[in-house]
Amino acid sequence: MHATRPLVQIFGLTFDLSIIITSTIAALVVLVFAYACTRHITAKKPGKMQNLLEWVIEFVQNIMVNSMGRKDNLFILAGGVGLILYLFIANIMGVPFSFIAGADHATWWKSPTADAHVTMTLAIMMIVYTHFIHIRLHGLKNYFLSFFKPFKALFAINILEQFCTTLTLGLRLFGNIYAGEVMLGILAAAAMKGFQSGIFIGIGSSMLAAIPMMIWQVFCLFIGAIQAYIFVTLFMVYIGQRVNEATT
Repeated sequence: MHATRPLVQIFGLTFDLSIIITSTIAALVVLVFAYACTRHITAKKPGKMQNLLEWVIEFVQNIMVNSMGRKDNLFILAGGVGLILYLFIANIMGVPFSFIAGADHATWWKSPTADAHVTMTLAIMMIVYTHFIHIRLHGLKNYFLSFFKPFKALFAINILEQFCTTLTLGLRLFGNIYAGEVMLGILAAAAMKGFQSGIFIGIGSSMLAAIPMMIWQVFCLFIGAIQAYIFVTLFMVYIGQRVNEATT
């Protein structure tokens, strides 16, 4: 069975409804999680949810220290915490199940980061933000001069580096999440195909595919967490390069 995308055109632009739905849900989950963790915030005896959020904040602060050498920038810290939470939720949304419906077998539920459009958009936003940090800290003139360092002859390579950095940042996340969901789809299809040969063969194939699928689902959860960590770490590294450039 070949799955398609639920596409819709508005003002000549094509939108993937599944990406819009799952991306919005991932963002709402992060907002609800943050609200639940901070609703009864206290400095005396924090609850489990507050402790969990504080652990996430400390985790991102450690990334900042290792990547930038500092953790006092609350604006970057807030961005890092929001980003790692969103990516973790988005990376694992397609792990429990996938929803396919309609005569054209449109996929309505999957991890939004299993789509290159989403990951490349995130990568472009993060790289543009690092350039904004450089301009804000060191000025527009030094920003343009930085492309000619350490030698003027390296201008073309420095420009190319920005495109390669963006490309690798987005495609790394997409490739890992997409590959995991493809494997889950293959295992699910193997189980379903057995029913075409009879109910007993179908039950047998489902039982054989069940254990590998559960193992792979756990592995996908691990990969989703690792990829969120790698994306945020690289984001902090790129910011650190701009911050260090601005302080030299």
